[in-house]
Amino acid sequence: MLYQEGEHPLNLRLRQTRQDGFTLLELLMAIFIFAIVISSVYGAYRSTFRVTDSTESVVKFSDMARIALERMTGDLESVYLGDGGTLQGERNEGQAGRSDQLTFTSAAHLIFSKTERAAGYAMIRYATEVDEESGLLRLYRIDVPVRPGVGPEIGEEKGFLLCDSLAEIQYGYVDAEGNEQEEWNSGEGGMVQEGGARTGNYPVMIRMTLRFAPSAEAEDKTVFSTAVALPSITRADTP
Repeated sequence: MLYQEGEHPLNLRLRQTRQDGFTLLELLMAIFIFAIVISSVYGAYRSTFRVTDSTESVVKFSDMARIALERMTGDLESVYLGDGGTLQGERNEGQAGRSDQLTFTSAAHLIFSKTERAAGYAMIRYATEVDEESGLLRLYRIDVPVRPGVGPEIGEEKGFLLCDSLAEIQYGYVDAEGNEQEEWNSGEGGMVQEGGARTGNYPVMIRMTLRFAPSAEAEDKTVFSTAVALPSITRADTP
């Protein structure tokens, strides 16, 4: 074996070992660098899918909120404020937040059958039910044709599903002075504005807020809100 003059045989053996393969330290460094690269790629992968899932949820919630709020707006814009009409807003506490209920007389009765006769007015209620699997709320629209001041009253039927995946539904009732209340009862303290623009104790505007969530435990909620100004009536229709 040839080696440089004066070189120790042990140094020559170590130099030959380095030429033949990797040392343990080099292998550990390579594994460490590889782990860092894989972690970075996996983190970016997860972030991408998290953003994608979040975007899909927001689009889904947006579509449900648009349909529900458009229907509710149409119902409230046709609310009946004359004699025999009613508007009852109840505040309820659900598992994840508010689960308010609203009942009122409206001219926005929907007909889904050719055999059903058209009715001038309907008693409409927005009620919620807890989904046992998700723990979130389902919002139902109950529509029963009536004559103002005459039954029937709304029973226990669910009605038509407007939307689900709700963590909270909340109503606010704004009076003529601009004060907002969490509950309302049109049968208490009847009111007639000067000039006969409105009869009965009704708010001038109702705020509706829907909060959607992917699960009952989720802290981040997607919020949609709108407000509806109630119509006025003239004294010409009242004695």
